[in-house]
Amino acid sequence: MNNNQSHQVTHETPDPSFIEEIRKMLGGDRILDCIQCGVCAGSCHARFAMDHSPMQVIKMAHLGLKQDVLSSSTIWICASCYTCASRCPRGLNIPAIMSGFKNMAMKNNVPAPMELKPKFHKTFTEIVGKYGRMHEPELQMKLIQKTSPKALLHNASLGLRMFRKGKLKLQPSKLDSSTHFTEVFKKAASAGTTE
Repeated sequence: MNNNQSHQVTHETPDPSFIEEIRKMLGGDRILDCIQCGVCAGSCHARFAMDHSPMQVIKMAHLGLKQDVLSSSTIWICASCYTCASRCPRGLNIPAIMSGFKNMAMKNNVPAPMELKPKFHKTFTEIVGKYGRMHEPELQMKLIQKTSPKALLHNASLGLRMFRKGKLKLQPSKLDSSTHFTEVFKKAASAGTTE
């Protein structure tokens, strides 16, 4: 997507309760501290692919434009690299806010601009919740487009090469119960950060 393209915000009626919903999310308690300086937008490595910059999404949230925020490609494209958060002069945890927006979009059945993104987000979280770490073969099997023989062959070939090099385990390994991961994961889920 070209940054020179103009992206219009719809003329939805602002939802004054939206900002309060955000303030209850992880990282959302400081959303009103944003001074619209643009450091996040200028620092974002994925900005070229977004319909709105992170700064614009935060501004839309301030204005109560819930539907525009939750239907934005930005929340799904955010790579959670934390470059924006590390440079924000006001200390906003923008990746946590974007993740909260993803969860909110899924809860409100707001369709994502990229069909696969919500499925990936949900599947990734389920697998990490089950094993305490990622198991790539299971993720791939749940996400693969089974109607595409070309994709199946490509992924089978890649998987076989990775397996031969010891980079891929067919059986998932679980974290030791002494790590207390399950407790932390459940606590995060109840706070609404992993749904």
